[in-house]
Amino acid sequence: MINLQMNKLIVMKKFVISFYLIGASLGVFAQETVLPAKEQKGSYYLTNATIHVGNGKVINNGTIKVTNGKIEAVGDNIAIPAGADNVTDLKGQDLYPGLILPTSTLGLIEISSVRATQDAREIGDMNPSVRSIVAYNTDSKVINTLRSNGILIANIVPQGNFVAGTSSLVQLDAWNWEDAAYKTDAGLHVYMPSLLPRPNFGGRGGFGMGNFGGQGGGDPVKEGLEKM
Repeated sequence: MINLQMNKLIVMKKFVISFYLIGASLGVFAQETVLPAKEQKGSYYLTNATIHVGNGKVINNGTIKVTNGKIEAVGDNIAIPAGADNVTDLKGQDLYPGLILPTSTLGLIEISSVRATQDAREIGDMNPSVRSIVAYNTDSKVINTLRSNGILIANIVPQGNFVAGTSSLVQLDAWNWEDAAYKTDAGLHVYMPSLLPRPNFGGRGGFGMGNFGGQGGGDPVKEGLEKM
């Protein structure tokens, strides 16, 4: 009787362990990492796709020729060399241009509630020499999410109170910020101070009982003009 119970217990433990191993393997597949692609050499062709060019034009059963990692030709009459083995048939599928994220703190902020992962803002109001590109983190887990949803280029913008620094365009298929750089120091970002009095609800009283202006009772218009 004791041996029978022990055998049942062993079988149950094995079942539980197997169950957890299956769950762990499913979790691994769900968290798959999108790695940067290898450098592409030569030409390859994507055929029989519905190609949305981006200017409103749609090409049915079209072909895209890619050479050395760049699109060389798009159309429905592109000649493919006989016997080419680098042809991918995309029949029944649609191709769209990659998307551009115009303003983002991607790679500068990983978790907004964790201070150690925030690198979008420098101390002080005047930071014209700050470059967002050198703080851009290509190991950010957010990048995989954007890439898998069609975003290929992003403009990384620093934050600040007045002169925040320069933004840079990055392509999201890179191991480090040097490889990611698409156009560095594309623009200087200035956050103009507010010239409108805003209610301060941090003082006494309930909703609707706040005072206008800063906590010290200063004139926000005067302070903004002096900063400019």
